[in-house]
Order: sequence, then C-alpha cells, then structure tokens
Amino acid sequence: MKSRSSVVPSYVRPTPRRVAGLPSPAWTLVLVIGAIAAIELYARSGAVSRLDLIPVSEMVTRAIELLGDREFVVGALLRSVLLICVSFAASAVAGVAVAYAMARSRWVHRAVKPYVNVFYALPVFALYPVMVVMFGTGVVPIVLLATLFSVVIVISNALVGFESAPPIVTKLARSLEMTRAQQLRKILLPSALPDILAGLKLGLAYAIIAVLATEFILATTGLGQVVNRAYNNFDTLDMYAGIVFVSVFALLANLALGAALSAFDWRRR
Repeated sequence: MKSRSSVVPSYVRPTPRRVAGLPSPAWTLVLVIGAIAAIELYARSGAVSRLDLIPVSEMVTRAIELLGDREFVVGALLRSVLLICVSFAASAVAGVAVAYAMARSRWVHRAVKPYVNVFYALPVFALYPVMVVMFGTGVVPIVLLATLFSVVIVISNALVGFESAPPIVTKLARSLEMTRAQQLRKILLPSALPDILAGLKLGLAYAIIAVLATEFILATTGLGQVVNRAYNNFDTLDMYAGIVFVSVFALLANLALGAALSAFDWRRR
C-alpha cells in the first residue's frame, strides 16, 4: 500500500515544520553560525592576507570599540540610520499615495505607469551630479536619491494590492454610499495591506543600499563614507567593522518588518 505522501504530488504538500528535528528558524541560525565559523577559520588559517579579510571576532570587537566613540556614533552611525529612516518613510508615504491615485484614476494610471516602468531601467545613481549641482553635497541629495531608488518598488507592490480588490466589492461600496475615505479605510487598505507590507520590506532594503552607496560618493561623513575612507586607507579593521554595523542594522530592520508582515498579513493567519 502506498503511503499518503507518495500519493499527494510534491507541489501541493505542506512545507514540513521541522527538518531533522529542527524548525526553520533554528536551521537559519545554524547556517549563519556555520558561515561565521567558516570565515573565522579561513581568515586565521593564513591562506588570505589581512588586507583582504580579518577574523569575524576582530570585526565584532572593533565594532564594539567604535560604539564608545561619540564622534562615530553621532556623526556616522546615527546620521546614516536617520537618513535611511527618512528616505524609507518618504518612499513609503509617496509610494502608497501614488499607487492609490493610480488605482482610483485610469488617467493617473496611464500617465504615471510608463515612468514607473522606466525607473526599473534607469540608473538612479547617474542623477547624482544633477543633485549635487542643485542641492550641494549635504543630506538633501542623499535622501532624494534614496527615496527615488526605493519608491518604485513600493508603488508597484501597493498598486498590485489596491487592484486586487474585486470590482464587485467596489460596486457594493458605492451602492452603500460609502465615501472614498471609508472605501479606502474599510476595503482597499485591508485588501492591499499584505502587498503594501511586502513592498515596504523591499523598499527598506533599497533605502539602505541607496543611502550607504550615495554616502560613498556624496557625503563627507556617515557610515558609508566611513567604510569608503577605511577602504581607501587600507584600514581593513574599520572597514569590516562598518560592514558589521550595516549587516546588523539591515538584519534587525528586516526582522522587525517581517514581524509586522506576519502580524498584519491576513493571508498568513
């Protein structure tokens, strides 16, 4: 007699909660620890120059030391985190608003959609000379470039969510004489929320990349500039310490948004 698992096709079988007795989060932790241990051993083996790679333990130790440097914390770390948060918030608000306008108006959809598609092929960082001429080398061009870089993915995902509401529901709302604000709050936002949150999660990653990459070329301070300066000065220790801060911040931010996604995504309940 065939087992039930052999009868049910593999593509419709539920994903197992445990593999070899461990849940998926435990396996993620095992893989991360394994990768860190491999880098540590490889760096200490002498097979690679210290100018190219240092042990992870030294990276973390130096990162902890930098936390005691007020100039680094205030002038670089907190500055970059603030720029990322501002860029992400701007792209989130603008992206959802533009997507809603596109979903509500066919004219707006036809007018804006080509530009949204073009942005996927446009190297946004090529605009930085224009930004420098217009706004100088301060925080304004960094925030603008990061917002432009991340807002497109938010618009695309939010638009998918808003357009996923069945037309019959919209007609029912009109028959009940619901205002546009009531339709948005009670129908469109709950329907689009999972896609909006997914877009925000990607938008955060784009904002982190854009801010740090722009700081390499536009800023005189910031976490990206610290890494760039350390790289140019062959200061491998500070360079990898900066990368540790970037990795930790990106991980914590994505975990927080992932928790929000799980909490608000009604499709995962």
